[in-house]
Amino acid sequence: MSEPIGRAFLAVVPPAPVLDAIAGAIAEVGEPPAGWRWTAHAHWHVTLQFLGRVADADALGAAVAPAVAGVGAFGVRLGGAGAFPSARRAGVAWVGVAEGADPFGALAARVSAALEPLGFARGEERFHPHLTVARTRGRERRDARALVDAFGAAPLGERFTVAGVVLFESRTRASGAEYTARATFPLSGGAATGDA
Repeated sequence: MSEPIGRAFLAVVPPAPVLDAIAGAIAEVGEPPAGWRWTAHAHWHVTLQFLGRVADADALGAAVAPAVAGVGAFGVRLGGAGAFPSARRAGVAWVGVAEGADPFGALAARVSAALEPLGFARGEERFHPHLTVARTRGRERRDARALVDAFGAAPLGERFTVAGVVLFESRTRASGAEYTARATFPLSGGAATGDA
């Protein structure tokens, strides 16, 4: 994994049954409101930290692996919807974390602290775990209240265990963004995969 990575981020990917439940909720909503587009199923994840360009992937792995390994696997359930920066003028609509938000925040803080000595900007002070389900077309802010109401506050899918953090590389293609998993860093009790 020693070669540089163009644009990267660290994330948790829910298991297929949870992603299928989100797809089912989207199917029930149908077409998104004017000016909105659904995000691709293959892109669904909960971001822990955006990294930008990674010059030394080995150093990144050496920092992230022990930070993540020091955290025990924890249970999560997705649910509840919202929008950033506000539901009235949003660019992103999301499904949040209904159960397990505190351990998610602790994991994000631990990862951020481990990466700061490598020159990566510290993550958001108030981490808000979420899975982006829709974006506005272009950069215009739009009203997302109908989307938020359509998803409601109920949990989506089954409870699942967060057992690892994935390092993704993002590349822009003519067909849109393409995410490639470069490594997985296990939490306590998980198993490593990839080149890390």
